[in-house]
Amino acid sequence: MQTPYPNFSESENLRWKAFKTGDVASFSFLYQEYSPGLYNYGAKFSMDKDLIKECIQELFVQIWTKRNSIGIPVHVKNYLYKSFRNLILKKVAQLQKHRNFDEIENYEFNVSLNIEEALIDGERRKAISEQLQLTISSLTARQREAIFLKFYEQLSYEEIAEVMGITVKASYKIMARSLDFLRDNLSKEDLLLLYLMFNLRLFN
Repeated sequence: MQTPYPNFSESENLRWKAFKTGDVASFSFLYQEYSPGLYNYGAKFSMDKDLIKECIQELFVQIWTKRNSIGIPVHVKNYLYKSFRNLILKKVAQLQKHRNFDEIENYEFNVSLNIEEALIDGERRKAISEQLQLTISSLTARQREAIFLKFYEQLSYEEIAEVMGITVKASYKIMARSLDFLRDNLSKEDLLLLYLMFNLRLFN
């Protein structure tokens, strides 16, 4: 007998354990809970909407068919994001005719800013938006991804390392260099605005 949808207050592990027993409702809950975030994350790597949707579908098909052999991750979200990241980068590499992702030195990770009128008046909004976008675009894809995961997805340095497949030390290093670059190239006011945008999730 299938159980009803778990409550949001229940831990990720309880949902995952229920899914591993073959509980379709729990599996459906995991899909509905995480697929929007995965789509948003995937859109940073590729503008191909069909490819992103295909990767999400493939990911959940994989974890369903292999549920008996999959362990219980410490953080379900991190596990799904890491698995999805590996999957979409592999697909992108294949489309670009690279044998594997490691051969792509500069992968794409696109972040678009969306400054709302509530944060700044219309007359200055375009100029500041362009300046912020230019500065963000000057970071490497890996730096943009780390910033996105840290401030938008609110992951810890350890979790960033897990998702990106790097060491914790490397995640600290990437973030430090990214923040140093932003501080060197933006005014204090623009840095504050950028911080507010991250916290208000004003990114596409």
